[in-house]
Formats: sequence, C-alpha cells, structure tokens
Amino acid sequence: MPKVGQRILESLAKNQPIENLLFLTDNLSFGYKLKEILNIRSPILSVPMNVSVLDLASSPEVYRATHIIELYSPTLENSIYLKELRQELFKQGKLVLALWNWDERYLEDDFWGDLEYQAISVATDSLMKKLSSVKKVKITSELGTDISFSIEGRTWLIADGYCEQGKLAQLPDGEIYTCPIEETFSGQIVVDGTISRLWLPREPLKLEFEAGALIAGSPDFMNWINLYAGGVRNIGEFAIGMNPTINKPYSNISTDEKEGGSVHFAIGDSYSLGLTKSVYHVDFVIRKPKIHLDDHILQHYLPGV
Repeated sequence: MPKVGQRILESLAKNQPIENLLFLTDNLSFGYKLKEILNIRSPILSVPMNVSVLDLASSPEVYRATHIIELYSPTLENSIYLKELRQELFKQGKLVLALWNWDERYLEDDFWGDLEYQAISVATDSLMKKLSSVKKVKITSELGTDISFSIEGRTWLIADGYCEQGKLAQLPDGEIYTCPIEETFSGQIVVDGTISRLWLPREPLKLEFEAGALIAGSPDFMNWINLYAGGVRNIGEFAIGMNPTINKPYSNISTDEKEGGSVHFAIGDSYSLGLTKSVYHVDFVIRKPKIHLDDHILQHYLPGV
C-alpha cells in the first residue's frame, strides 16, 4: 500500500478500530482515488453547502459512521460552515481526520518520507514536558523577527496526527501549540512562510505587535486580514512545527505550519487557550527561527534529527 494509505489508516485506527468510514468531500474524483488507495469499503458524500449543518449531521451516512475523513478545500465562503459541521460530528463522538487542500503531491511516497508518526508523537510529548516549566519565549530570525512573550500558566496541546474523541487530527501533522499571554506579546514578526490558507508571499512581510494586538504591518498583509478575518487583530496562537519530513513550503497552511524547525503564530481564535474568541483564525509561518526559552535556545528537539 502507498505510504499515504498507511498514514491515513494508522491515524484513523490507532485509538479506535475503524468500523464504518465515511468521506465528506467537495472533490468527489479525488475522494474516489483515495478510497481506491485505502482499499476499504466506504461511502463518499459530497457536502452540499445549501443543506443545514444539523440536517447533514443527522443523515444516515453520518449516523452510521464511526470515523470521518474531511477532504475539503476550505474557502472564505465555506470555512465557517465546515467548522460548525465538525463540531456537530464531535458531539456525536465521531473520529475526524482532516485532509485539507490536498492534491496529487500528497499521494507520492516521497512526500511522506520514512519517519514514522509514532516518532513525531514521542518527540512532541517530550517537548511539551520541557515547555511546561518555561515562562518566557523569544523568537528571533535572520530576517528580523524579534518578538517576546510569556506563556506562564498556559496550556499546551499536541497535534501528532492521531484521531481522538473531540480532537481534530490532520495529515500531514506534527506541532505543539498554545496561546501567548496577550498583554506580554510585543515586537516584530517577519513572515517568510505561508499565510492562511494558501498565500505564500513573494517577499517577507513585517508585522508589528504591541500588548497582543497587531498595530502595523505590510500593506498586503493588512489588506489580506481585512478580507480574510474581518479585521481581527489579536494574537491567538503560538506553535512549533515538529515534522522534519516537511522541509519546504507547499502553499498550504495545514501542511506548512508543521514544517520541522518552523514556528507559526495566528491572530484570531485561540481555541480556548487564551482570551481571543473569533470565527476567524489566520496563521502565518516563520520558517527559520531561533526559539529562546527563558535563558537558553531550544535545540535538538525534532524527531529523527
């Protein structure tokens, strides 16, 4: 079986055997291609955006499913609908695996490399233990990033690619994330990676933060968030990428934010890890940072490196 099939089945089945799998998709042809790779009996349901979330979530196909694969290309128009649908699936106890903005590149063995996801899970768990005692973080880069903040008392969450009840798993995966203490978050970020969802700027973009709020930025970025996030300005996330098999941009934030050695931030919703609540969540990646934890630089934390 191709590696993509192995990774998907491993993710779905680690914590609960697959009894009934359902594809929810806006791309039927790609869905059938994945189903053939998985070699598993599974209905594929095209998601009609003109049907209410509750009606779709109560359909016979969804009712019977124990595991659900989301094969979507989220957009401004459908992202809120899809998020509401996912929350309803969680309420029903479904295990959900998100494959967002996938294309043919994700079907190649070379994309997945030889690193097992169990190694990512172990390394991420180890890093979380180290971070639990850290109070202050500073991120710098050769391009000019210089941002400092406190994480004291904040909860860290792990995204290791394995489906669990009430937790969204994605593939590819590999990150650990929290929300900075908002009033401590000040400095400059120079973005040289992908921005939600599919924008990879040609040139690095500078952003200025003060007390947790974006106060200035490159015109292209400010125009983007006015369009994409309703003008949201408050910090909502800090995360460390933990997947070294991702080592270049794919112009897909769901992939690029997992790049081993990168960090990313987000303005907008903090996933209840901080104070910011919003229907929007805009991520942006810094690809080659230095991560300062209290009085030392974080090193040798990636799996297989």
